[in-house]
Amino acid sequence: MSTPEYLYHYTNIDTLALILKNKTIRFNSLDQMDDPQEKDAADLKTIGNLCYISSWTDDRTESIPMWKMYSSLETGVRIRLKANPFKLHSNPISDLAKAFNAIPTPDSTGEPPKSYIPIAEMVRNNFYSIQATKGDFLHKVEYTSDKSNLYPTIVSSDDEKVHFDLGKLGKYKNTHWKFQNEWRYIFTILPLNLTQSPDKSLESLTQIVAALLQGKSKQPFTHYDMTIDDFAFSQMEITLSPRITAGSKIIVESLIEKYNPSATVIDSSLIGLI
Repeated sequence: MSTPEYLYHYTNIDTLALILKNKTIRFNSLDQMDDPQEKDAADLKTIGNLCYISSWTDDRTESIPMWKMYSSLETGVRIRLKANPFKLHSNPISDLAKAFNAIPTPDSTGEPPKSYIPIAEMVRNNFYSIQATKGDFLHKVEYTSDKSNLYPTIVSSDDEKVHFDLGKLGKYKNTHWKFQNEWRYIFTILPLNLTQSPDKSLESLTQIVAALLQGKSKQPFTHYDMTIDDFAFSQMEITLSPRITAGSKIIVESLIEKYNPSATVIDSSLIGLI
């Protein structure tokens, strides 16, 4: 399935202010979503607290249910950004050397690896996200009534080792939510000390899996704010809610003037219709 050029996010003016000021998008864990089915897997309860998402839609036509459920008819906005709008960090050797207390190994190009979360930050704060280093974190949600997808099995094993697949999380929702036409940015984040030796890291990962199996998984943080790329930020489009108040419109225009003057503000196509 091809990735859409743009995605849309319904929210309120308070959240818009934070996005503009900080130039970030907030990712929340699955246990904070409106669908209570999402936090659990078939074999690991509350595993969703290690999966962080940001929800968008590819439907360019304004949705009355989306305005009412995730924004406000009087004080809301809909943000349009290009797909995959996040900053790809270069990870300077000096930052990595300080974080690891050693000179890191460059990639095949002779340059330090790039990532969507700075590697030095992951090292300092003892967490790791494979999507942050590999990319491929945008997914179209599939709507289903199949319980094996809604409650996936995360842990499996063969004769040699145990397999732990967090990549199954966050990609399916019940068919009742189909009206959302949702696309998601998904990062799974493990509490892991990256400065340990490979043996110690494997031991830590084994301990994490054991804690998960016992329902004692430790969430590294409740949310994470991803930085928006400068060009994507400058191309932002903001649709005002259908019954936006005069004062709220002034606030949005003031925020744009101060933090992102190249962004476009447009009126709702539903004015006078609801």
